[in-house]
Amino acid sequence: MLTKLNWVLLIIGVMLSAGGAILLKVGAENITYSTPVLNIAAQLITNWKLVLGVTFYAVPVLIWIYLLKSVDVSHLQPLFASIYVVTPLLAKWFLGEDLNPVRWLGIGIIIMGIVIFARG
Repeated sequence: MLTKLNWVLLIIGVMLSAGGAILLKVGAENITYSTPVLNIAAQLITNWKLVLGVTFYAVPVLIWIYLLKSVDVSHLQPLFASIYVVTPLLAKWFLGEDLNPVRWLGIGIIIMGIVIFARG
């Protein structure tokens, strides 16, 4: 069962995961892959956007583990699908990515699925 705390944690996990994807995208654009492997590794670990993006991905894993203690995975997993709504919206707002009508339709279908599932 999802308590108020569980809902808050779920939302935080989704937002962090989506934000992590945006940070990883921006950070990846600054990496020069034509350099030796050690130089690439140094770029990866010193790029604050990548480090923060990985952290934003790691925290939802901890939240997920906590939530699995009290919520069935068959109930929790579909709710985390909201990541597939939030991430494209953040990509549009922060990266200027295009969301064509087909993508908007997909986002709408995902939202409807989450709402139907959450009521069931």
